[in-house]
This record gives sequence, structure tokens and C-alpha cells, in this order.
Amino acid sequence: MRTPHRDTGLPARTRRILHLDVDAFLASVEQARRPALRGKPVIVGGMPDTRNLVMSCSYEARASGVRPGMRASEAQRRCPHAIFTEGDSQAANGKREEIVRLLLSYAPRVEVSSLDDFFVDLTGSTRLLGAACDVAERMRSSILEETRMPVTIGIAANRTVARLAGKLGKPGGVAEILPGHERAFLARMPVAHLPGVGHSIGGKLASFSIHTAGDLALVSREVLFASFGTLGLVLHDRARGIDPEPIEPTHTLDDTGVLVVRVPRSIRRDSTFEPEEGRREQIEAMLSYLVERAAFRLRGHGLATGSIEVRLAYVDTRPSHARKSSPDPSRWLSTRRALPAASDSTEELWLHAHSLLSGLPRRRALVKRVGLTLLALRGSSGWQGRLFSDPEHESGGSEGSPRSHADRHHQLDRAMDALRKRHGFGLVLRGTSLSLKLRYPLGKDGFRLRTPSLNQ
Repeated sequence: MRTPHRDTGLPARTRRILHLDVDAFLASVEQARRPALRGKPVIVGGMPDTRNLVMSCSYEARASGVRPGMRASEAQRRCPHAIFTEGDSQAANGKREEIVRLLLSYAPRVEVSSLDDFFVDLTGSTRLLGAACDVAERMRSSILEETRMPVTIGIAANRTVARLAGKLGKPGGVAEILPGHERAFLARMPVAHLPGVGHSIGGKLASFSIHTAGDLALVSREVLFASFGTLGLVLHDRARGIDPEPIEPTHTLDDTGVLVVRVPRSIRRDSTFEPEEGRREQIEAMLSYLVERAAFRLRGHGLATGSIEVRLAYVDTRPSHARKSSPDPSRWLSTRRALPAASDSTEELWLHAHSLLSGLPRRRALVKRVGLTLLALRGSSGWQGRLFSDPEHESGGSEGSPRSHADRHHQLDRAMDALRKRHGFGLVLRGTSLSLKLRYPLGKDGFRLRTPSLNQ
């Protein structure tokens, strides 16, 4: 007979959701891979003599007032003895995969929601594993022991409350909100903490004297729907501790123990220029590299894309008083195009992306970010060879070689994919992105870019 525990008395199939947040993720990665940094103030984001921002900072640095998003020069002023580093995005991705493997050893439903956020669904496993709080303690200890990464865990009956519960346990603790106590827990929480309440919506709610989740829970659904549409109904539920959204597994382990990523609904890649970039050829080279990375992943899942979106962000050159009074209208300029036919060809996607970039407005300002998203993904139906060569791309090749331009690029993609899977993505690059070598170090897995989540 199993020993009773704190979850034994819960009704059958009561949801037990865990939210894991790696504390100061990028800084913790550096401390994990370089033991000499443990216990010291570490700041990730580049050197303080540049215009870099703090991307992550250890809790030792936060004790001196350093926060993510702060300028590196200000961070050095507040914490003169801090250790600055640019970080390693490949090491960060490796640590994330290690954590995913450990979580899958506890439960099959594991969702990676961002670079350092994980959800685990323990529903129905309490008889096997024990109380959710005990499982969380074991997870936290094993992750710290095996990966040297500190995590904070929140436990609740849904993902929204579990995420908010974790704020009570930071750093490195476990916090649980028992089923039935969600609304009391949320009553005095600032409404800005609710997922979905950004700066704009938060400002509108404040104008109606709605400052806490408890205040929002008292507003009728009809008023919120009239004000914010369907998002208002979602926020009304979240303010009352209701969130039926399921945990969607993003990773599984196959029979050989290889970590397999779930087929994505879209593929997004962005990169930030630090310092900002004004040379058009460098912006195009970065977009070309993003297309290469996205197309490589697209083919890895056996998918083709039916639509592509390109984004560009300029530096806000308005006076400081204008920036404070209204958001930057040019923060993201974007344009989207449906493709004539679904494609997984790097060459074809690059031609469309380049055309979309050329159609975006040009401004007398430096470019801060560039990105693209592949949308309307569907299973690739395979490649149908072309009987005749393209009139504008006569091959002139020998007999038996691909006769059309599209055939040749299809064969090139497959050859490059095979080389990259065996030797690393950075082994071979297209000429359109090669000029990035003048600015970024090139490693086995590709360029070391400013955006940590890109190199995957």
C-alpha cells in the first residue's frame, strides 16, 4: 500500500502543472561552464565600453542594482567588480537540452515555452511519483546536481498560476498554490504580472483604476470583451485563476534516446545588431543567414512553407520627450507574402525574403534588428524533378546532371544539409551571408550572434 501524501486527497485528474524558470539563465550558463565564475557577479551582454545592453546578470550582480535591459556602462558603474562576458548561445542551447532530458525522465508532457521556461504536466502521476511538491524538489535538486543550473519551480492547477507562483520562490526555490486557492493568491497581485497584460493594456486598465488581478476579476466579461475583444475574456479568466490551456509537448525521446523536437507551427529567426548597422549589404547578409538557418530547420522537419514574413526595426531617433509620450511607431516594420507554391528551397526563400526587404520603407536611421518568420507550414510532398531547364537558367551541364535551376538548388540544399549535420552548420555557408565573417566570429555551429536563441 502506497504511503499517503499531500496530494492524495485531491479529486481524480486534478491538474498538477509545474513551471520551471532557470534563474538568470545566460549568466548561470557561464557560471556552470566556468567554475571560477561561481559566486561572482557575472554580466552577460558584451563589454561596458560599448553600447551593449545587459542581457542577463547573476544574482550577485543584481545585489548591486544591475538589471537586464540596463546599459552595460551603467551596470559597470553600479557594480565595478562585475565580470562582463558576451555569453555562448551554443552552450545555452546545450544546457537547455540537458534540462529537457532530465524533465522527460519524470513525465512525458514537457513544453519548452522560451529559452529558459519549461512546463511539466504531472496530472495523473501522483500515485506513481508522489506529491507534486516532492517531485519538484527532486527535479530542482537533480537539475542543479547534473547541470549546475539553478531553477525556480512554481506548482499549481494551471499554467498561468504556476508561472506566477514561481515568482514567490525566486531564486532557486519551490512555491505551490494548492487547488482552490488561486483567486485568493491573485487578489493583490499587480495586474501587470498577468500574461497578456503588456504596457498598452496595462495603461488602459490603470486609467480605469484597475491595478490588481483582484480588481480585474470584478469587471464583467461584457465590459472586457467590449474593450479588448477576445483577449479581454482570456484576461478575465486568468485574473480569477482559470486557465484551461493544455501543456503541449515540444520534445520527445525516440527509441535510441535521441531528443526529438516537435514539428513547429512556424519558424522564426531574429538577430539584433550591436552596434546598430547602416550598411545595406550587411543587413542583407544577415537576412540571408537567417533564411539559411530557418530553411535548414524547415527541411529537418520534412516541411515546406507557404508564406514568409520579413521584419526590420530602426533605431528610434526621436527626441527623448517624444519617446516617453508614445511608443516608437517603427519598432517593427513587417511585410508578408504568400508563396505561389509551398517551398523548402533556401534559394527560393531567399529571393522572396530579399524582395520583401527591398519593399520595406527606408529611413535615415540605423537598423537595430532584422528577422523573418516562415508560416503556413505543411508536410513536404517531396521533390518533383523538372524535365526541361529554366529558360533564364540554362544549366549547360553534362548529361545526367540536374537540368533545371530549381533541380540544382534542390540537390545543393540536400548536400549542404548532409555536410552540416555531420560537421556543423558553420562548415559551409552561402556567398550571400559570407560577408558576416568580417563582423562575427564563425564557429562549428555557425556565427556567434547577439541573439542567444538564434543559433539552433
